[in-house]
Amino acid sequence: MSDRAARPRPAALPAEVSRFVGRRRELMVIEEALGRSRLVTLVGVGGVGKTRLALRAATRMRDTFADGALFVELSALRKPELLARTVAAALRLPDQTAGDPLDLLAGRLADRHLLLVLDTCEHLVDACAPLVGELLHAAPRLCVLATSREPLDVTGEHTLLVPPLDTVQRTTAGRPGAGRAGEERSGTDADCESVRLFADRAEAMVPGFALTSDNREAVARLCSRLEGLPLAIELAAVRLRVMSVEQIDARLGDRFRLLGTSRAGRDRHQTLRAAVGWSHELCTPAERALWARLSVFPGDFDLKAAEHVCAGGDLPAADLFDVLGRLVEKSIVLCEDGGRRYRMLDTIRDYGAEHLDGLGERDALRLRHRDHYFALARRAMTAAAGARQIPELRRLRAENANLRVALDHALSTPGSEPDALRLLAGLQTYWLALGLFGEARHWYDRALAACPPPMAERGWPCHADALFAVLQGDLATARPLLDEAQHLAAGDPELEAHVLETRARLALYADDLREAIALHERARAIFNGIGYRDPYAMGNHMLLASAHLFAGDIDRALASAEEGLALSRERGDQWSLSFTLYVRGGAHWMRGDIERAHRDALDALSVKEAFGDLFGITISVDLLSACAMSRGDFDRAGLLVGAAGALWETLGAPIQLGPRYLAIREGVEKGCRQGLAPERYEEVRARGRDLPVERVIALARGTGPVAGPDGADGADRDARGDGAQSTLTRREAEVAGLVAEGLPNREIAERLGIAKRTADSHVEHILAKLGFASRIQIAVWAERRGKD
Repeated sequence: MSDRAARPRPAALPAEVSRFVGRRRELMVIEEALGRSRLVTLVGVGGVGKTRLALRAATRMRDTFADGALFVELSALRKPELLARTVAAALRLPDQTAGDPLDLLAGRLADRHLLLVLDTCEHLVDACAPLVGELLHAAPRLCVLATSREPLDVTGEHTLLVPPLDTVQRTTAGRPGAGRAGEERSGTDADCESVRLFADRAEAMVPGFALTSDNREAVARLCSRLEGLPLAIELAAVRLRVMSVEQIDARLGDRFRLLGTSRAGRDRHQTLRAAVGWSHELCTPAERALWARLSVFPGDFDLKAAEHVCAGGDLPAADLFDVLGRLVEKSIVLCEDGGRRYRMLDTIRDYGAEHLDGLGERDALRLRHRDHYFALARRAMTAAAGARQIPELRRLRAENANLRVALDHALSTPGSEPDALRLLAGLQTYWLALGLFGEARHWYDRALAACPPPMAERGWPCHADALFAVLQGDLATARPLLDEAQHLAAGDPELEAHVLETRARLALYADDLREAIALHERARAIFNGIGYRDPYAMGNHMLLASAHLFAGDIDRALASAEEGLALSRERGDQWSLSFTLYVRGGAHWMRGDIERAHRDALDALSVKEAFGDLFGITISVDLLSACAMSRGDFDRAGLLVGAAGALWETLGAPIQLGPRYLAIREGVEKGCRQGLAPERYEEVRARGRDLPVERVIALARGTGPVAGPDGADGADRDARGDGAQSTLTRREAEVAGLVAEGLPNREIAERLGIAKRTADSHVEHILAKLGFASRIQIAVWAERRGKD
């Protein structure tokens, strides 16, 4: 039986946004090297094209690896201790278990046949080297392709120097796989890689540009002057909008003469700096100021962030968009995600950072960066308590690199540590909803260490740190943190109620159901008095319902669940809604109402998929396997049992749900064994284990007979609404979007200026056309379509 568990697939390789030119020899050498060594590191100066070469190599080779290729971009990562978590996140592995993240990552990769690309390792070499060494030792079928300005110095490493592109005058000496030094390159300037790159980028800048007998010599000379460095060539090509090739060549010649060295005496770093420096000189003062200020962003950013962080002084906010647009036109800033995000290449960012130091603005800009992302996080957390929960949490997740830098700045600046502590007090929902338990504990541990007692503001972070420790099964660490939080909760009833909730979790996991129910009831009494202000508070009814359910009191479980669902719907809180739907579905299943249980489980699964919450997906699959077993659909149930079991393994040591939950799972598995012949059960269970999580979700949604060796069924497309976009009218699509915003039909009617009866009809038609049974499925479908 295969042990490639039903696990998340790695993210797709980044798409190439411009034509890849040349490098055939290098690609062959990389492929040959990876056939001999499991670690190949591409080294070379900045701007030589290491990232593009590694990405193209991974794209060519991914089909030779059973688990494909994974590209992990590290340039935005500033904290070495988060490296393992960053790689795990790229693999879409959950961050929900205690222990050393490197050990956990090694365990997850142990049986994978995967090409792992680690891009831009030079600033993290001391962290990358042990990580790569450990992963290669733990995973015998793992190969690593790294890019760095220096070798990783790991045993077995095969280092390949990435040279510049061929120029007309340059020889092939020093190229990977090249012949003996001094071997002359054959071919004409039209075959020359650097000339071809310039011509390609020039055509993009100036449509209709072509190499001619009039400009060919100047282009070849220019590329030779730039020593074939791709970044330098691309920056030069941008100037064709305002200069001829001959003028660019002449201006660069003047620039190099200022270096005071001959071409032979220059290193390629000087050549690149000269090219970047010339681009800098050709910028206006406002463009140079913005270039420098944008260097405070570790990775990508949006326009609003650039305006808040970088405007001021000689760069008014009203002018910033135009100035940013000019930097995009000059290829200093790259525009991504359909114009919604921007970023700079590392070499460009480093040059800007040097000039930011010269301007004396670094400290002020870092503070503005921190304040902007702290404010953004606070706004997102406020909005995340309502109907905008999923998009707001997604947006904050997209800013995780910036949030990390902001938190690190506050925790590294004397006197600013309490600012980080206060922000972290409100970020519990962010880490909780997205399943980032390990990273949450990293920041809470740092903040609490930086702000020792006595400090009243430690209360909420102490509770959050304890909660995530409980969820990871680290109960010994959680208890003293809860004790401190409870002590600091004097006079703060909301914090007191949260502490009671988490203590109730401890009791539930210990199977002390009477104590768990009593603690939840005490917390509920407080929340009823002060209000339910965040998703964790609104989860009180769900947790209380769970305790009643495990105690066998189905009526009380259903009553608590209904209260929780009403509250969650009123607030638009999808996170607590999804868990409460799951618990209500469990109560229906235990009562024998399988159809209601199935509907609730499907609705919960849809929301959990939108969150990317693997834990929520897994428990929903567990419930759907129970429903299939109860209906006598033992093939589907066996597949789902196998898939859920593998997902629990992916989660690591299962989050403690108590012995009652495990007993229910074992009962479902026993029912499947009794319903199928032993060989058939093992067959379908093994197939379920091998399914990637996307197929598990599709299978779980299906209602028709299981067909095919991969467990696919015809219900998959209907459950996702694939292809249904074209069947909705424009008005129906508009209504679906408003459903996703959490609006009831009455408010939809008011927003669109139509009768409520008409809005009711639109929603009914949408449900019918998409094959859905609930508004939740419409909302998730609309969110997904909007994201796509």
